[in-house]
Amino acid sequence: MVVSLKSSNFARKFANLIYHMAYTRITAAEAAALIKNGENIAMSGFTPAGVAKATTKELAKIAVAEHEAGREFKVGIFTGASTGQSTDGDLANAQAIKYRAPYTTNPDFRKHVNLGEIPYNDLHLSHMAQELRYGFYGDVDWAILEVCDIEEVGNDYHVYLTAAGGISPTAARLAKKVILELNSFHNPNAKFIHDVYEPLDPPYRKAIPIEHVGDRIGKPYVSIPKDKVVGVVECNIPDEARAFKDSDPVTEKIGFLTAEFLVEEMHKGRIPQEFLPLQSGVGSTANAILGALGEDKHVPNFNIYTEVIQNSVIEMMLNGRVKDASACSLTVSNDCLMQVYDIWTI
Repeated sequence: MVVSLKSSNFARKFANLIYHMAYTRITAAEAAALIKNGENIAMSGFTPAGVAKATTKELAKIAVAEHEAGREFKVGIFTGASTGQSTDGDLANAQAIKYRAPYTTNPDFRKHVNLGEIPYNDLHLSHMAQELRYGFYGDVDWAILEVCDIEEVGNDYHVYLTAAGGISPTAARLAKKVILELNSFHNPNAKFIHDVYEPLDPPYRKAIPIEHVGDRIGKPYVSIPKDKVVGVVECNIPDEARAFKDSDPVTEKIGFLTAEFLVEEMHKGRIPQEFLPLQSGVGSTANAILGALGEDKHVPNFNIYTEVIQNSVIEMMLNGRVKDASACSLTVSNDCLMQVYDIWTI
């Protein structure tokens, strides 16, 4: 995912050229009813941003009904990162998860894991797609992807993701069957931020050819054979991502000292005068550091690599302080996300 708010002109120019086709519409309840006990599901999203939500909520209801009838019902869940209440929370509360990887932050899920009810592998996020491709977790029976647009191209669907990438290309390629959630909460122009690239696995992996933050090396869509897509669930559901907590005096001091250090290194010639792209972390401390850099007039406008783009990065892009940002997701508040979408539709 590469975000540049300047790219909105490109998005507006070509948005009306997209060819929309007829597809098989199913309800979220119908989609969930297709999934059987014991099957494995791989999902879109990275953090709660971009995660499919309609089908898993219905799946949790099926699990409750099956358990009340005395029947087993559990599924494996694999994602790019954490999800939100509609997946980790509702499925955990419904006792519907047989295995989960790689990571979660949901309090309901955490409670059930700590009670010993859910087998859970707190795997490094970067290993998830590769280990699925290695077959370490068995077959991927289903992929459930949240998308903002769908195109029909020959025998394939080109599907455009929403606020996050995650393991979506691997999930779609490995899955026996695919459910798409076409979520109209997301602006279709979100398609223009994605750079979908699936690397080769070791020992055949090659260098990933990214040299600059704004580089694009893949495609803006995930390609899926039409015969794998069993249906499209049309919905309008807000993202479950959230803003991180505000900075406090401690994190503000950390931010100030970090900015001071980098400016001093630049003045001493150890950082070039045009500055360097930054690798930013996630959370309130990272936000405080970025905020301090953005406010320091001695710091030139800069670019960012980061795991997820947060509210503070969007604010600095709007102020012209950050030019390009490369990440796995737009993990911002819904108000901030709507602000970005409004820019793209002006």
